[in-house]
Amino acid sequence: MEASLLKAFDALVKRRSSTRSEVLRDLARAEVTRADVASGSDAVATVTLVYDHHVRDLTERLIELQHSLGSKIRSSMHVHLDAAHCLEVIILQGPADELRDFAERVFATRGVKHGGIEVIAAAKSARDALHVHLHSHDHEHGHHHHDHDHDHGHVHEPPPAKKKRA
Repeated sequence: MEASLLKAFDALVKRRSSTRSEVLRDLARAEVTRADVASGSDAVATVTLVYDHHVRDLTERLIELQHSLGSKIRSSMHVHLDAAHCLEVIILQGPADELRDFAERVFATRGVKHGGIEVIAAAKSARDALHVHLHSHDHEHGHHHHDHDHDHGHVHEPPPAKKKRA
């Protein structure tokens, strides 16, 4: 390893208050996870974006993009950062390549200032055990900039099975 890379790596180790071995293990685990999420494999992802809600029709375009994925959208969270900007976190589940394609379309939408995606391999059995409850809300608690209600899914694991009495 060249000296400059080793120096930068050691600085990372120090910032994490860790050891070289622990950081190398974390990096190896992250790379193995990234490799496991091959095109088409089942995955979960978080898409995070910051956008300017004053951009004309942006909110509607973002909602249309989410609706295009249907049940692959598992949940979302919307936060008002300031008078002009909102943060949205969208949790997705489905084929990894479809989730990445969705994120790229969202990030390319005019008015989206920042975006990122984190994709993690998911076991199919874990997906099948989840169910979603939807409810709508209004924006009465903050500034109101939407002319519609929209649903945010809340993902809950099913309750444990009750034991039968003998």
